[in-house]
Amino acid sequence: MKWLNNTIATWFQSRLPIKANRIMNSLSDAIIIVEKGNRLKFANHHWTELTGYPLKSSYQKTFLDFIHPEDRISWQEAFQKFYHSNHTQLLWLRLLDQKEMVHWCEIRVQPVFKNRPFPVSATLCDITPQIRSDQIKEARYRSLNSLINRVPGMLYRSRNNINWTMEYVSEGCKELTGYKPDKMINNAELSYGSLIHIDDQADVWRNVQAAIQSNQSFEISYRLIHASGEIRQVHEKGCAIYSDTGAILGIEGIIFTLNLPI
Repeated sequence: MKWLNNTIATWFQSRLPIKANRIMNSLSDAIIIVEKGNRLKFANHHWTELTGYPLKSSYQKTFLDFIHPEDRISWQEAFQKFYHSNHTQLLWLRLLDQKEMVHWCEIRVQPVFKNRPFPVSATLCDITPQIRSDQIKEARYRSLNSLINRVPGMLYRSRNNINWTMEYVSEGCKELTGYKPDKMINNAELSYGSLIHIDDQADVWRNVQAAIQSNQSFEISYRLIHASGEIRQVHEKGCAIYSDTGAILGIEGIIFTLNLPI
């Protein structure tokens, strides 16, 4: 953006606003000039498209007036850093438009003149669509995660080995086994296979492998040793996950308790 700074500096030095305005208004991002005290000195036409405020009324306000109240401290801190270092600052802020709608903006603050802290130019890129997309994904993830953790059992994904090394287990792991999920992921402290009753381990392995070989799901019951030492009868439903080449990527399924400790 060095050329932009040179253009802005030329505008201030030569006072040829018509030429400068044509350049500024051709840009796809909002460009503003802010003087000491956060006074808005200049804005291009894209500023009006972003905020809904006409340029004339915008110049009667400070830049802080357009920033979401929760983000004003962030702007002031960045402004102070810029004042002392005179180096470009990059931050994300929320702006409020004329209809009080929130716009997330990536703002790059840079000096207009070399070795002078003020005035400063700021480039505002509206990243609201990106933020909203991330928020929607996060909300969907929270909803799905909440649903999974309400299921009365342990959902899992494991590797197809004798230890049934777990890559993922739901919160139901604690109720089923007595152990927290992080104790079992990647055999951090113990493997799921070690919890299967020693007399049932061979049958569990044989039945699961038989289902995999025939490309079918499996449904088995066996005894599990709870963290308390109690023996619990559990039921498991699952299936193998295959790659495009037919390689086994892992096992997915659900395990739940059939009855009280035996």
